[in-house]
Amino acid sequence: MNDIVTVSPRPRSGIIGESTNDETYGVLSGEDRLVRDIMTQKVAIVESSMSLEDASETINNQKMSILVVCENGEPVQALTELDLTSDKAARESLPSSGTLQEIIKNRVSVRCREDAILADAMHAMIRHRASHVPVVDATGGLVGALSLVDAVGALSPPAAELWSAKMRGWSVIPPPSQS
Repeated sequence: MNDIVTVSPRPRSGIIGESTNDETYGVLSGEDRLVRDIMTQKVAIVESSMSLEDASETINNQKMSILVVCENGEPVQALTELDLTSDKAARESLPSSGTLQEIIKNRVSVRCREDAILADAMHAMIRHRASHVPVVDATGGLVGALSLVDAVGALSPPAAELWSAKMRGWSVIPPPSQS
């Protein structure tokens, strides 16, 4: 299993009660919102050994937009139908009986705690080019998933403009791992 990056809650600084959360955290207005306020709770949970064909059927049959992929019972990736169908060249190199493990093996596993702030979640998602991440509680239990699009949309207009600029030029293919 790849290393897992978990975005945790940030400790408050400053004088409590005398400054707003965004001032306390040093972020733009709206970026101080908690991941739990933006995340979706409706996800399908699957194991990394699931075939790509079964994963696509799960998304379609359960009418879910996000699959949370687990390895040994631990949530490690969040995938969408686009993840399963994009990057045709990479898909063609997989055997016809390919599994989700083959898609996620070269990706950095990013997940967020539900009590983390959006600014920190978005930094990690952009740094590791993750458009969706599993959201866990303090004990590591799965509680949902966060979409980068939903996170940006939840921000104030100036913050959304800043984050949109950071995402320009992304490709579907993840960057090479930085070991």
